Amino acid sequence: MSTPSVPDSVNIRNLNGTYIMNKQLSDPFDAILLLQEVGWIVRQAAKFSSVSIKVEQADREDGINFVNITQTSSGGISSTEERTMDWTWRENKDNIFGLVKGRSRFCKVDEIEDEYLTSELDKKSLEADGNEVVNSITESVGLTGDQWNATQVWGFEVIDGVRRHVRRILFTRGSEVHKLKTVYDWKEE
Repeated sequence: MSTPSVPDSVNIRNLNGTYIMNKQLSDPFDAILLLQEVGWIVRQAAKFSSVSIKVEQADREDGINFVNITQTSSGGISSTEERTMDWTWRENKDNIFGLVKGRSRFCKVDEIEDEYLTSELDKKSLEADGNEVVNSITESVGLTGDQWNATQVWGFEVIDGVRRHVRRILFTRGSEVHKLKTVYDWKEE
């Protein structure tokens, strides 16, 4: 059975749908979880469980876009991530990462400084999206020692002939730098 492409009707301002993380195409992220001080048991669960995300995206009454993401693992662990696309810092107490602050926005692809974050984006999807991507930054708050920072760009890439939702991440903590991508397959409902 072939993997369905993310439909053309799904774009950077309409990510609504359900996606399954493709661990074969995604980069391993255990080293990053370790740097985020995530415990061994949770890291093992993340390594071996399948993960789905349900994305609900809409404009609020004030016109600002928000994205709610419910992530569920095959072990039944679920978490919800809320992002308001106005580039305002907000703190959040996360079940896995502890206290974090983050901000998100839509921006033009040429506003992203690190080439890795945008290097493989699908040109056709970018053109259809007005050359916009989602840009998100999350930082730890209150850890002992160096704080960590994860800068993400969300978009679409064509991998093995299939249009997929991809998030590229630039992660830093102290002198450690990691670059990785997570790849999500479309789940038809």
